Amino acid sequence: MVKYYLLSIFVFLSALSTAQWGPVNNGISNLSFGVKLLGSSDAYIFSGTLADARMYRSGDNGNNWDEIDPPVTGNVPECGFFFEDKYFAGLNSSQECIFYSTDDGSSWNSVSGGPQTTWVRGFFSLSGDIFAFTSSAGIYKSTDGGSNWEPANSGLDNYNVIRMESINSKLLAATIGGGVFASTDNGETWFPSNNGIAGSDLNATLVWRMGAGLYYMEQGGAAYTSIDEGANWSAWIKPAVMGLAVNEIYRTGNHLYMESRHFAGGLKDSVYYSINEGFSWDNITDNLSASDLNASGITEFEGYAFIAYNIISPGLGIYRRGISTGTGEMNNPVSIEIYPNPFREKISFASFSRNNIKQINLFDNLGRLVLSESGSETVNTSGLPGGTYIVAVVLADKTTIRRKLIKENR
Repeated sequence: MVKYYLLSIFVFLSALSTAQWGPVNNGISNLSFGVKLLGSSDAYIFSGTLADARMYRSGDNGNNWDEIDPPVTGNVPECGFFFEDKYFAGLNSSQECIFYSTDDGSSWNSVSGGPQTTWVRGFFSLSGDIFAFTSSAGIYKSTDGGSNWEPANSGLDNYNVIRMESINSKLLAATIGGGVFASTDNGETWFPSNNGIAGSDLNATLVWRMGAGLYYMEQGGAAYTSIDEGANWSAWIKPAVMGLAVNEIYRTGNHLYMESRHFAGGLKDSVYYSINEGFSWDNITDNLSASDLNASGITEFEGYAFIAYNIISPGLGIYRRGISTGTGEMNNPVSIEIYPNPFREKISFASFSRNNIKQINLFDNLGRLVLSESGSETVNTSGLPGGTYIVAVVLADKTTIRRKLIKENR
């Protein structure tokens, strides 16, 4: 049954120059070995502590955290991912490594055919399928929403996968030792895609997309870019904001976050934010302890950015910051209704002011624009697959309102 309820969004101006991070650890019992963020569902953000292997969730933007049982007692997940109304947890385990929950972590379900005795580093989705990439078992794929899995390693010569990405309909897998592999059939078969990358630069740390280009970075700091979907790579001089190396790239819709490492009287990390596919970056490090970030995880949830300090910086826990782009996004109090959520055949919009809706853009969870309407208060979504979407509503005064939405399958 589709749930119909209104989402009243009240957005407040917060200039980048004055926005600050603040700790949000109420309810988390032990920060002595640090915390890690574990993604979010449509209603909760998840985290785990390293000292006592406890898992938490927050339904009020991190103001309060409630403890939940992890899928395996004493083993906090390494990563989390929301897909088709299920929250998936990936573990580093000597037994089963993937579990899912349909009730936001109140209970857990095993999967069939998933990886065992490995470390699930992350999840990825494309064309209605979900993938899990691991440290020693390569890539696993599910075509039925995550209940049943099987290896998707045909042609993948290196099973130590550290990152997945896609551009258009092509999948990329970055490996430690084998560089980049590509797939044009949604993971059924893979082939090396390292033309132009030096043989000494095949220990990947990241592969990511910005706009129409792909970017690759290896453990020694060498960087490459591709303008033909990874078929050919050329050496790339990193912009100054990327410093010595990029520790982390996180995307939600067209919001990009980057944590990069610099040397300024010692090693320090900075956090940057872009809404134009990396053409420009805003430094949002602000009052964070920049010398102690150490790639501790970035997550955006309900208009806030979250970052967690890990074992390198014990006692600090999770910090939160309101997101404002300084370019008209998240502007003065505006009330707008977007419904239903979850949706199926259509999404409706209503603005309760003279600030009329001018443009509606809908992005999938990879940041690709999948739907755009001008001057409409209803958009037809019947042709979209189920999953998570970000809607960006542009108003007459150029304010942009954003919201995470879920499309249910029939």
